[in-house]
Amino acid sequence: MFLKGKNMVKFHAKIAFALLLLSGVAAAQRMQPYTSTDGRFTINFPQAEVKQNSQTTPINGGGSTTLHQFWVELADGNVSYMVIYNDYSGDPSNGDPQSALAATRDAAVNGKTLLSDIVISLNGVPGREFTAKDNTFNYTVRQFLQGNRLYQLMVASSSDHPATQISDFMSSFRIH
Repeated sequence: MFLKGKNMVKFHAKIAFALLLLSGVAAAQRMQPYTSTDGRFTINFPQAEVKQNSQTTPINGGGSTTLHQFWVELADGNVSYMVIYNDYSGDPSNGDPQSALAATRDAAVNGKTLLSDIVISLNGVPGREFTAKDNTFNYTVRQFLQGNRLYQLMVASSSDHPATQISDFMSSFRIH
């Protein structure tokens, strides 16, 4: 049975729309591997320029730590995929990694609404995953504490530009 007239036009429009959706999904899922030798990690960022910087920040009670940041921005800065790591001079967990991770979570969500929080691990490395939001952005964060190094993965996206590659990004993270 062949389609004719308006039915044929509708059929072609549906096929074109389906192909457009599929090509958009394929484009959205393109990821690029990134390795930080000094950071001892690998991750897949969405396809875009990976930016990086480092900054030294003071620690309560004295001393300082250097934050190393790697990120990709999409949708004119409305979506960001980030990896941040920093080394503490001593054991930040005092033998209780989850308390230390909860404290960094609390600092990260200050002024935001905490939506979810679960204990996780990555090949035996203690971690937490939480989501939060404020008036502008939605946040998905995973933290891992390996010895005196804290790794933080974060995806921030505005409500108008939801992040589509959170799972691909988060699940690709490996510590070396």
